[in-house]
Amino acid sequence: MDTLPIRAAAIAIGLSLAALPALGSSCGTPEEVKAAQLRQFHYQLQVAALNCRGDDPSLPGKWSSYIHHHGGTMSVNANVMRGYFTRTGKGVAGFDRYNTVLTNQESVRVHETEGYCEINAPLFDKAIASNSQQLVALAGEVIGKPLDITPCAEPKKASAENKPKKKN
Repeated sequence: MDTLPIRAAAIAIGLSLAALPALGSSCGTPEEVKAAQLRQFHYQLQVAALNCRGDDPSLPGKWSSYIHHHGGTMSVNANVMRGYFTRTGKGVAGFDRYNTVLTNQESVRVHETEGYCEINAPLFDKAIASNSQQLVALAGEVIGKPLDITPCAEPKKASAENKPKKKN
């Protein structure tokens, strides 16, 4: 199988992504960061289902089971993500663009990551067997820092040492 056209397509996608203006890295609440991890994980599974079906013909069916099992979770996730993009001034168009960039980035990873399909195939069974909270935790473990959304710094709390002492 000639992989040159596939590699050329991956390079073209990568170059087009590099030409896009930066998405910006507005900080997110802990809930928004978890939502971003889940959104990124969701697209990772989607891309794996499409690109790895030759290696594992069960993946499209597992993708369908995942969607059936976690459709409500992903609907809530989309609402949280829309709220983040609205709050940060990027609106629904920013959310749509973010989803496209996530999918494109993952499509490039297929061709850049040795053993991509072998790495991702076991994630389907874990995701399907998870409840909503477990799915969010799994996504956090797999994704780590999500694309372009960092946690907002928590305000520093005054410690007992830093508080002024009352004078008697």
